[in-house]
Amino acid sequence: MSQGAFLGIQDVQRLLADPSPAARADTAAKVARAFAHENQGGTALSATERELAQAIIAALARDAEILVRQTLAEQLRDSPQLPRSVAMKLARDVADVATPLLQFSPVFSEADLIELVQAVSPLHQSAIAGRGKVSAPLAAALVTHGAEPAVAVLMNNRGAEVGSAMMERALERFPDSRALGDALARHPQLPPKFAARLIAQVSDTLRDALVSRYQIPPAMATDTMMQLRERSLLGLLGDGAEPPALADLVADLLKRGQLTSTLLLRALGGGDLAFFEQAVAQIANVPLSNVRLLIHDPGKRGLQAIYQRCRLPSEYFKMTEAVIDLARGFDFVRGAAERAEFVEMVIGMMLADYAILWDRHEQQWLARRRSRAQVAQRLAA
Repeated sequence: MSQGAFLGIQDVQRLLADPSPAARADTAAKVARAFAHENQGGTALSATERELAQAIIAALARDAEILVRQTLAEQLRDSPQLPRSVAMKLARDVADVATPLLQFSPVFSEADLIELVQAVSPLHQSAIAGRGKVSAPLAAALVTHGAEPAVAVLMNNRGAEVGSAMMERALERFPDSRALGDALARHPQLPPKFAARLIAQVSDTLRDALVSRYQIPPAMATDTMMQLRERSLLGLLGDGAEPPALADLVADLLKRGQLTSTLLLRALGGGDLAFFEQAVAQIANVPLSNVRLLIHDPGKRGLQAIYQRCRLPSEYFKMTEAVIDLARGFDFVRGAAERAEFVEMVIGMMLADYAILWDRHEQQWLARRRSRAQVAQRLAA
């Protein structure tokens, strides 16, 4: 046995002469290093030494001094040789002892970690949420049982398998959390339907990032927060094309009472016919295919009927009718160029004939949207 690798006579003599916490911590570090590193280029332990090391580690895990247990956990956090029983004991220790193992140890199974999430403190949960890889079942357990700080750590962790359903559950549990809002705003897979919810709670820097990512008109940021929440949704709808998650976005807005008549009519005035159709269908609880037949009824009685059923304001009906009339000359299946041309023509009509319905900020947004549509037409030509 090498004295440099494991306990030597001088280590025993020191413990006899100085059984202080610091001396025991030094012993814990030496034993743990030898045990953890023997398969990583360190000196191999004999079978007897390995058995003795495990016994010492188990004893040190019960030491009354936090410093000793903390030193042990730090040294063994990456070791796959650490006995599971010792790892589970240390995982339930105080946070200073437990967190290195909870965040890094390969000893824990997914079931172990899910069990621990439901039994430990927010600091412990945050360590689990920060692991290099967090599976979908473990992430779901954290979202369901974790405290706010742990869920925010999870959403910041790019090694975590987090889907839109988990994001929604997190927002339902902690709707006013600034930390969670900031984490979600940074997430590359944030679904558009959640962006508007976050506008009011994230930091100014991240609010600007959301505004930029979803092309929310920057001028609208000077309005009140309630106005910004509604108007910012106009920036989520693209350039007249139907987003993949449009039905989900509309359903989420309706569920939260944010699918206002102003919003859907503003969207239509910006050339987003697909959003208008989807919104009307969900408000009226009528299949989308039937709504499209009613909206595009050449006799216009269908449009008037569904418009009234949704209790949309009468002062916007002429504008709505004009947009639908214009849409009859377009084949949107043909692609981006056709849609961009439609958007450009609708906005031109809004600014020329219906400007009284739009305030200054909205007119600026329309002008920028029109410019993007013109660029899209040139690129698609």
